Amino acid sequence: MTEYVSGPPYCPVKEPHCHVVDEVMLLRHQVQQLQSEAQTDALTGLYNYRYFVHLLEREMERVRRSQLPLALILADIDHFKRFNDQHGHEAGNRALGDVAAIIREQIRQLDSACRFGGEEFVVLLPATPVSQALAVAERIRAAVESQTAHLPRPLTLSLGVAVYTPQIELSAQDLLIAADERLYASKHRGRNAVTGPQVVDTQVSAEEKGALFDSSITDDA
Repeated sequence: MTEYVSGPPYCPVKEPHCHVVDEVMLLRHQVQQLQSEAQTDALTGLYNYRYFVHLLEREMERVRRSQLPLALILADIDHFKRFNDQHGHEAGNRALGDVAAIIREQIRQLDSACRFGGEEFVVLLPATPVSQALAVAERIRAAVESQTAHLPRPLTLSLGVAVYTPQIELSAQDLLIAADERLYASKHRGRNAVTGPQVVDTQVSAEEKGALFDSSITDDA
């Protein structure tokens, strides 16, 4: 049986500089780069919509196996078209990148942030109950509001939260629709708000802070 190793390839001609090895390593790098580009949004560095669709199905299947809830946060930048019209698309692109970076900073390593399209973002929080998901969404909302003051105009987010559990028969599309409806409920409430399945105290507790920044903690429930 042939044994494969993941390290640098062995030079068959035993020369100090082996062009065969160089070509193989270059091809490996190119393949890795193409794989990354295929699942990453070029502007924000977050996962793209195509990869998100695959990721959501995979995480929902994990829920059915683990019996642990999956939370989904859908976020939209408020009045972003007005921002673009007033300050130009270059400023708009910088703003999208800044918001993406803020979202990435507020989630755990096991969570996934994606650019859903335009000025919308989606975050998947595995093994996360409703209360913790709402706390994370509120933390993202507050961080964006406070950390975009350097832009021509500070930005705010409207967010909707939905949670999938194994006890609920729900498709991926149903979960997205639930989050989208709550996002628009936040818009109707005046924007710069979080709406979820239930009203809870959105102050981040010590346990929730631990779960937010320690990827080894997966569930408080």
